[in-house]
Amino acid sequence: MLDQVFRPGAIGALRLPHRVLMSAMHLNLEAAGDGGAALAAFYAERVRGGAGLIVTGGAAVAPEGAGGPGYAVLTDAGARPVLRAVVEAVHAAGGTVALQLFHAGRYRLGGPAVAPSAVYSRFTRDTATELTDHQIRAVIGDFARGAELARELGFDGVEVMGSEGYLINQFTAPATNRREDDWGGDPERRRRFPVEVLRAVRAAVGPDFPVLFRMSGADLVEDGTPAAEVAALAVALAGAGADALAVGVGWHESPVPTVQAVVPGGAWLRYAEAVKRALRGAGHGELPVVASNRFTRLSEVEEALSGGGVDFVALARPFLADPAIVAKTRAGRESSVELCIACNQACIDRSFGETPVSCLVNPRAGRELEFPSLEWRLPADRAGSLPPASGSPGGGRGTRGPVGGPSEPV
Repeated sequence: MLDQVFRPGAIGALRLPHRVLMSAMHLNLEAAGDGGAALAAFYAERVRGGAGLIVTGGAAVAPEGAGGPGYAVLTDAGARPVLRAVVEAVHAAGGTVALQLFHAGRYRLGGPAVAPSAVYSRFTRDTATELTDHQIRAVIGDFARGAELARELGFDGVEVMGSEGYLINQFTAPATNRREDDWGGDPERRRRFPVEVLRAVRAAVGPDFPVLFRMSGADLVEDGTPAAEVAALAVALAGAGADALAVGVGWHESPVPTVQAVVPGGAWLRYAEAVKRALRGAGHGELPVVASNRFTRLSEVEEALSGGGVDFVALARPFLADPAIVAKTRAGRESSVELCIACNQACIDRSFGETPVSCLVNPRAGRELEFPSLEWRLPADRAGSLPPASGSPGGGRGTRGPVGGPSEPV
C-alpha cells in the first residue's frame, strides 16, 4: 500500500485526490493547427489514467518568450481556442489543469532573444539582447495578463516557470545577471524579478486562484544561484503569495546530467527538501513543496513522501510512457506499468525542434486521436478495467474549497 502517495492533499483552494502531479512537458502539439484536438486528447487520457493536477507545457506570455515555433503564445488569439479545448477535455474527464506561464529568455530558439544581461548561451549558440528597465516591467505585465487569461479560459490554476534556466531563473543567477541596477548586483536585487512577477500574477487572479511557482533548487552551472540565495528566494516567494513551490534542477547548459538514465531515481530530492527546510525555518512550513526529476515508479514517490521533506512529487515522462501509471498502481497492477527508460529520444530531443513529442516506450503518446487504446489487447493477467477517474479515490477532478478538518493532510 502506498499510503503517502494516495493521501488527499491541497494546493491553495484546490483539493487533490493524491500526491502525484503531472508536470509540464512541451509537446509541439500546442501549435499543430487542429484547434487543440490532439493536445486535448493527450491530456484527457492522462486524467482517465488517474492524474491529479496536470500542469500544461509552457505557454509563452509574449512572442519573444516562446521557446520555439511550436509554442502557444498567449497574446496570439489563435492560442485561445486551443487552450480552451484543453480545459474542456480535462474537465470532462474529471481532472484539473493549471496553465504554465513561460518565458524562455536567452533560451529562445529560432528568433531574437532577450535576457537580464547579454551573455552568450552555449545552448542557443547566440547572445541575447539585454532587457531595459521598461522592458522588464512590461514582461512582468505579460505574466499578469497571461494569468488573467488562464482564469478566463477556465484553468484551475497557473504555474509560473522560474526554473531550468529560463528567463526568471536567468535573473537569479550571477552567471546570467550582471546588472548593477534595480534588477541585479546583489542577491536581493537578483531575486526581485521573480518576486515581482509572482506579486503581479497574484494581484491579477486574486487570493483564491491557485498559483504554483516552479523554482530552481540547483542550477548546476558555474556561477549559478547560490544555495543560500535559493533558500532566500523560496521564503520571498512564500511571502509574495505562492500556493506551492515546485522545485526543478539544472539548466540546458549544465555539464551535469539531470534526466538521463545514468541518474539514479530521486537523485535530486535533496534540493526540494532543502527548500522545505528553508520555509519551515522562516515560519512557512505549511506551504506545499513539490519535488521532481528522475522519479519513475510510484514506489519511489512513496519513499520520497515518507521522509516528510516534501508534500507532492511531479512526474513528466512517466506519464508519456504510461498514461495510466497512477490508476494501474492504485489497482495493484504496478507490474503492468510501462516504465520510462529515460532515453529522451522521442520526448526531450523532439521538444527542441518542431516534431510532435512522443515516447519510444509508448508510441501512442501524442497520437491518441490516431490510434485507439491498446488496453483491451493486454493479456488477461494484465488487463482489466482501470478505476474511473471521476468520483473515485484513484483519480478525479480536484475541487476548490477549504481543505476540511485539521486532520486532513496538505
